[in-house]
Amino acid sequence: MISNSWTNNEVYRKKRNIVIENVNILSESDKIRFSGFETVLFNKQLTNIIHCPIIAKGSYTIPDSIFSIGIEAFSQCKGLTSIKIPKNLKVIGCLAFENCYSLTSVTLPASVEEIGFRCFSNCKNLKSIYIQGKSPIRLKHDSEVFYKVDKTNCILYVPIDTRIHFMRALQWKEFNNIVEIEYL
Repeated sequence: MISNSWTNNEVYRKKRNIVIENVNILSESDKIRFSGFETVLFNKQLTNIIHCPIIAKGSYTIPDSIFSIGIEAFSQCKGLTSIKIPKNLKVIGCLAFENCYSLTSVTLPASVEEIGFRCFSNCKNLKSIYIQGKSPIRLKHDSEVFYKVDKTNCILYVPIDTRIHFMRALQWKEFNNIVEIEYL
């Protein structure tokens, strides 16, 4: 067991429980180094989000150093209302925001290249998705990234002169409201 310090850089062995602020995490490889900030668990290099405790509430801005959001990283964070993703993030893992019932808004920068399977599944209150890239983001498995998202009422905001591309792209075309806006 480690202290409540989020900067502990100890090396942990396989199948050893790690407890950080009452969040129990099971390490998955022989030598993993962790780092944490504001109750969110990152890899040592602060390039990947590994886990956010389900008790997270409100909005969260992901640090600029993050390049990927891990599988199920924010899954079950039912109190999370909005997420701001940094400009250099490339990959959002499978089920990353699954069952984030309170999530109402997400901004996806132009750098995002891939969104994993059922990433936003059961985000039933998602009302707005802001896409900053000029072409539709590749969706892993081409189905169910937005499983049980209300695509009738959720507004997809895309850059000027790109609406037609989203209206033709798999899954993106399922959104009834695709609105062009100018990003500064």
